[in-house]
Formats: sequence, C-alpha cells, structure tokens
Amino acid sequence: MERIFLSILIAIVAIAPLPLGSNRPLGWSLLALAVGVLLFSWSVFYLWTRRALPVPIKRIRGPLILFSLACAWVLIQLIPGIPFGMAHPGWQEMNNFFGSDVPGRITIDPDWTLTIFMRWITYAGVFWLALQLGRDRAAAGFALKSFVWIGGAYALYGLVAHLSGSETILFYDKWVYAGALTSTFVNRNSYATFAGLGLIVTVALLLKGAQSNSTGSISLHERILKFLTVSLSRSSYIYLAAFLLITALLLTGSRAGSLATLLALLTVSFFFLRKKRRAGGSIAIPIALIGIVGVAVVSLSGDFLLKRLTDLAPGERQATYVQSYEVIKDHSLLGSGLGSFPQIFQLYRNDGLLGWGLWDKAHNTYLESTLELGIPAALSLHLALLWFVWICWKGVGERSRDRHIPIIGVAVSVLIALHSLVDFSLQIPAIAVAYTFLLGIAVSQSFSFRRRG
Repeated sequence: MERIFLSILIAIVAIAPLPLGSNRPLGWSLLALAVGVLLFSWSVFYLWTRRALPVPIKRIRGPLILFSLACAWVLIQLIPGIPFGMAHPGWQEMNNFFGSDVPGRITIDPDWTLTIFMRWITYAGVFWLALQLGRDRAAAGFALKSFVWIGGAYALYGLVAHLSGSETILFYDKWVYAGALTSTFVNRNSYATFAGLGLIVTVALLLKGAQSNSTGSISLHERILKFLTVSLSRSSYIYLAAFLLITALLLTGSRAGSLATLLALLTVSFFFLRKKRRAGGSIAIPIALIGIVGVAVVSLSGDFLLKRLTDLAPGERQATYVQSYEVIKDHSLLGSGLGSFPQIFQLYRNDGLLGWGLWDKAHNTYLESTLELGIPAALSLHLALLWFVWICWKGVGERSRDRHIPIIGVAVSVLIALHSLVDFSLQIPAIAVAYTFLLGIAVSQSFSFRRRG
C-alpha cells in the first residue's frame, strides 16, 4: 500500500507542471483536491492498520511548530472585526467612501489570502507524504529516479516545441517570452528552476552510481573502462536526461536560473568530493564527463543565454525592491495579508520608476512574504524551511549510505533560496510541489536507521 500511495504522489508531481505549471485557479484547485484526497486516504490507512509513523513527529517538532505559527498568523489575519485597532485602515476608508459597514481584517484581500493558504496546505501535504512514504530506502530511490524521468520528459517536450519553431505552450500561442524555451510553463525563469531541480537530482544519482561502482585502488585506465562498460550502460537514461535538462536550461535564457543551478551543482560536487577517499577517485570521471558535455552544450545551445548575460543593467526590479521595502516599513508587525501584494503595492508604486502595468509580484520571495505576513510570521516561515535544510545538512554527515539523498535536499534548497532572491519561482504551484516533494524525501533519509527515535 505504501508503494501505491507513493506512486500516486509521484503522478501528482508529474502532472502538476502540465497545466501551465498549475498556476491558474483550475490547476491549483485540482492539485489541492488530489493532494487532499491522497492525504486523507493515507491517514485512514494508517489509523486503520494502527501502524507507527515511519518518521515520528518529534523528529521534525521544531520546524513543524514554526510552520504552524506562521499558519496560525494567517488565520488571525482573516478574522473579521478583529479588535485592538489591528484591522488594516483600508477597510475603514472603504466603509467611509461607500457608506458600508464591512468588518475590518488585517488582510486587505481575504479571498486571495484563503487561496494562497490553501496552496500552503497543499505543499505541506506533499512534504508530509514524501516524508513518510520516502523513509524506505527503495521507495526513496524509486521516487528520485521517477523525478529524473519527469524532468527529462518536460525537457524533451520543451526542446521539441522550441526547435520546431512552434511558439506555443501546449495548445496556446505564447503571449510572452517568444524565442525562449519554457516547456509547459509560461515564464522561462520558472521552467529554469524546474529544470534545475531535475538536473540536481540527475547529477546526484550519476555521482552516487559512480561512487557505488568504485572497487578499491585500480588504475585510471581500469576506472575509465569500468565506467564506460558499467556506469554508462546501467545509467544511460540518466545521462540522456542530464543532456536534455542542460540543453533546455540554457535555451530558457534565464540568467538567475542558470546561475542558481550552477551554484547548486557545485554544492553537490562539494559534498561528493569531500568523500573522495571513500570514492576511490572514481567520482572525478563522471564529473569530468558532465563538465565536457556541459561545455559542448553551452557551445552549441548557449548563445541565447550568453547574449542575455551581457545585459545586466539594473532595471525595474531594483525599483520594486525599494518600494517593497517602503511597504514593509508600514506593515512590519502585522503584514498586509497573505497574497495581498498586488493590491497593497499599487498604493506605493512610483510610475516614474516602474512604468505602466500591474506588478503582481515583488520578484523577491523574501520581501514579498515579509510584506504580506509581517516580520515575525515571515521569519517563522523561513526558519522552518531553513531548519529542514539543516536536518539534511546533518544527515549528510550522519548517514553511512545513501548520503546523496540529503545532499539533494541541501542542493535543491540552495537553488530555490538563490533564485527566490530575484524571482518568484517558488510561488508557482508546480515548482513548490516538486521542491517540497524532494525536500520531504531528503529529510526522511537524513535520519540514520541505526538511531531510532
């Protein structure tokens, strides 16, 4: 039954990017429904069979409390008629203008706050299921290999659509980012993050395979021969996925996405090279091969990215950061309400700096969450995620086998954390689901099996 539940969860992760990254009401609503039904079914199964949780709650007590505090604050933001002058003054201004008597709340957009909170719970459900279902070593390996197939499939679709000259996303004509590869996502930066997640898992599995195939001290010639006959033959689909993902990532033209992925891959290489003695030096062979392939792909497919890298002049995003900071100063404690950035930002924006159009994202997830939640709640949320990353970091040192899984948890978090400084990829449901899925498995495999709670 656990394998059935895990297979369904993997299917949800696989389908999530299909409807424009699930970044439309129908997409994220169906995603929440699917995760909710799966979570309910899994809970009934465990209650009925009276099984102990594979990962006890006390293992993640600290970050769970922090996340719960952030969720509790969002619910407080939704309370109508909240006393002590905590309601946003915009409600009183509206009542004065229209002569109405609508009870005030901390959030200025209750409907959107509820929608984003529903998405929060969806991501938490994916993390919880991955945490519990990924405790078994074989199940965790199956999940990661499945994610390689998922990433490779979306990269292949994106390459076919892009190289054929079809400026479409599924059945829709592109309305933005013409000439850039976006796969099934609208925003090239969002797909770059998704491709980066797949590439990190792919490279980690390749290095793990090379490490497993090491057998003592053998000559360089014998290592290369063994690598070509064993590793390439057994992991050919992983190398193919890596090639597809690298090419697709470069053709997105996403500067921040490519740089964040590169730094995350360096994180993976750092952890593996720390154990070079145990690996017998065999890790250098696949790393060198990946480097050679990477240089070849860049020379063939990286022109678009290289042209964009030459255009690094500061633009409207910096002005957005400055004005977001002004909003935070006025809402530092209570926030303006989860998901309220598009509404509250318009009251502070400087059209001379930002030009025309609606700015519905701050292009910095940290600034946006602080603006909406207030500093205390945003800090609680960010510390919860950081705590999970710390668990993975410790797991790299504590685990004697399958260290590559907590390494993946740290590396994908590096990618997400860096890209969130300049974009909003984590606010795309399909990417948030993929990240929480990988992080849940990584946290689950960060605890040593010899140390039972």
